[in-house]
Amino acid sequence: MANSIWLGPVDGPNSKALLEEGECAEAAMIPGSVADYAASSAGFELMDDAATVFGKPLMVVDRKWSQGATMTTAWTLGENMVVVKPRSGEFINVLVVTGQALLRGTALTRSAGTPGALVIATIASPQLHEILCYADEVVTTGATQLVQVRVA
Repeated sequence: MANSIWLGPVDGPNSKALLEEGECAEAAMIPGSVADYAASSAGFELMDDAATVFGKPLMVVDRKWSQGATMTTAWTLGENMVVVKPRSGEFINVLVVTGQALLRGTALTRSAGTPGALVIATIASPQLHEILCYADEVVTTGATQLVQVRVA
């Protein structure tokens, strides 16, 4: 199991995660979930846009480092939470929907059907899906699970 969301790279001037804090606007948000700015507060909710929505930043719910919580400990409604805003080329762990057969380099995009998780992008029509990242490991997701990816 993964122990962190942001993985690197750990060289050069940007060798740390870009973080943003805000209020948790959902009942429970687990580390690795893809987040969106909440419409009703100055915080975050699960991303539930379709793959055809372009231009929204990729934000991934981080672990509760200060509380010493595990990777499965959810942020609760109203709690002050942290998201990682990964930059192009960085590596992160992010939730990917059940039943995705991933090879290294598989393109991933948003999933409106499973808020907060990614799915395989339709490469046949790349102009229809915004590619957010590429799988960096070979795995078939047996459940919605954390997968190591490289940000597009």
